[in-house]
Amino acid sequence: MKKGKGKARRFSAESQGKGYKNTTLIAVLFITVVLTLTAYRRAFDNEFVDWDDFTYVVNNNLVRSQADTVLDDIFSIPVSSNYHPLTILSLRLNNNSCQTCQNGISPAPFIMWNIILHLANTVLVFLLVYRLSGKKVFASFFVAVVFGVHPLHVESVAWISERKDVLYSFFFLSGLLSYLAFKDATSSIYKALFYILTFILFVFSCLSKAVAVVFPLVLVLIDYWTEPHFDRANILQVIKKWTDLRRILLILPFLVVSLFTGLLAYHLQNGENFLGLMRIDKDLPDVVNTVRKLTVFQRIGIGCAGLVSYLIKFFLPFKLSAIYPYPPEEVMKSAGFIAGMAVSTLITIAIAVTSVAFMKKTKILPFGTAFFFITIMLVLQFISVGIAIKADRYTYIPYIGLAFIPAMFIEEKLRERTRKTIVIISCFFVVFLWFLTSRQADVWQNTETLWTDVIKKYPEAETPRASRGKFYTRKSLSAKSVSEKTYFEEKALADFMVAVKVRTKNTDVYEGIGYILASRGDYKKALEYFNLAIIADQQNGSAYYNRALVYTSLNMPEEAIKDYTTALRYSPEKKREIINNRSNLLLETGRFREVIPDLDYLISLEPTNPNHYFNRATARLVTGDIQGAAADLRQVLRLNPADREALELLKKIQSG
Repeated sequence: MKKGKGKARRFSAESQGKGYKNTTLIAVLFITVVLTLTAYRRAFDNEFVDWDDFTYVVNNNLVRSQADTVLDDIFSIPVSSNYHPLTILSLRLNNNSCQTCQNGISPAPFIMWNIILHLANTVLVFLLVYRLSGKKVFASFFVAVVFGVHPLHVESVAWISERKDVLYSFFFLSGLLSYLAFKDATSSIYKALFYILTFILFVFSCLSKAVAVVFPLVLVLIDYWTEPHFDRANILQVIKKWTDLRRILLILPFLVVSLFTGLLAYHLQNGENFLGLMRIDKDLPDVVNTVRKLTVFQRIGIGCAGLVSYLIKFFLPFKLSAIYPYPPEEVMKSAGFIAGMAVSTLITIAIAVTSVAFMKKTKILPFGTAFFFITIMLVLQFISVGIAIKADRYTYIPYIGLAFIPAMFIEEKLRERTRKTIVIISCFFVVFLWFLTSRQADVWQNTETLWTDVIKKYPEAETPRASRGKFYTRKSLSAKSVSEKTYFEEKALADFMVAVKVRTKNTDVYEGIGYILASRGDYKKALEYFNLAIIADQQNGSAYYNRALVYTSLNMPEEAIKDYTTALRYSPEKKREIINNRSNLLLETGRFREVIPDLDYLISLEPTNPNHYFNRATARLVTGDIQGAAADLRQVLRLNPADREALELLKKIQSG
């Protein structure tokens, strides 16, 4: 009896301990989620920003269209030289109609789901580290909360267009957890199921953002961390132990998908249609070569400088910017810049060598460093893509590896008394990050706050000036008074002129200046800037349309007709306005046979507009279609019996 009671007491203590641990785990996870949510509390009211949000959402027919067949288009049409159909599909699910909102759509659902996905990712990070750390609560909390509230992650969460970051990460992290379940499974059936699930989640991640192609390398890293026979093994021993046929066959399907996705992404960003797989109506911009040509040494130096910068900003996340533009060419050739790149390269090499050297002592540093480098290496500008030398959003997944290093050292390598002190310091660090994130979320409130913040740091940068200028131009269109309209036009012109000063190739800048000058009646000067806009982008339908309006004001109808025809090719969404304006000019210039198809189209849209029938009657009469002209005039009189001109003309035809 006594022994039985002893067992009962021991069982009860174990149960209570387990229950206490579960309660602690849930409480810590709850605190992590609350800290993350409150850090983004002010982001819920943010607006669309004029940096990809209009391309990805507001003006994207794949998101806004009500057609049922759009699903096929989502999986066959790239957006902004990127193929991420699941991201576009998720944005489409947030589509809405808002009568009181600018552009007829509310940004609220898009922002809300970005934050929800970020919260879900924070939980996944917690669970991942909990599993990798051997169920250590503090390590799980620290890595997850740093992931949740780090200010460099604001760009991925508060920027609607970066849905691809939070979505690909959701599948990426879920896939890592699924792979750990695969490794833990003892049943062959469960192993097969988790392997298949891991592969599916990986494919979903690639379909959300191409940077997910590094997933197979992270699986290799997971093997290194979780399997005891890799303990205290040097780099050559690790490679030898990992590269057996069974492991290679296991990872091979993932590598095939990675290779295909990577090639597709590179070709699309290089302005090419990979294997003709995509449906592309307009030539893709060459994103890869938008920056000046760089030497191999410059690419390596810039990549290493970016890596070192991300390391520093992990601990000291100050002077954040939506864009970190490439410096002027003369700066890149200066001794100081070259020396900085050389030092960054040496630091990168030193970190790599130190991590490899530590493999004989502990896995913590090699694992965390490798996780960071593997997940960030594709965006280190070794292959220059776009206009920015680095970007905050690139740290979204990689910072998990950096946070893992101190978290595990605190858990495993520090004495109890020292550990308590460092834990307290770590908590203050989390509060510090939380405060900066709360403030950084306000930067993304709207287009003006975003670009004003960048301009403060880079006053002569082209992109923020062009984008803020466009924003002020739109504000001038909705102005409630002449003085307000003039105020916003002047602000827009000031921004545009700074962009012109640095020799921008942005067609929107020249078109914006031309539009403002035309609205003020300075048509000759406006014409010069519309010409520059078309030189910058010969497929800018809007610039052709606006130049046609200027030609019309300058009494140059033939040139205007030609521009309207070109505008129709590149801006089919303006078809009604273009054809209406072109038809009037064709009538004025006596090109009656050409105007009839335009009038047919206008009548199909507005069958109750008598003016269209009268104009077509005039054109038909001149081209010899007497019966057609009479029929049109009768229709005019049905719609407007008081039209004396139509009545007299019909009588003349009938008495003919």
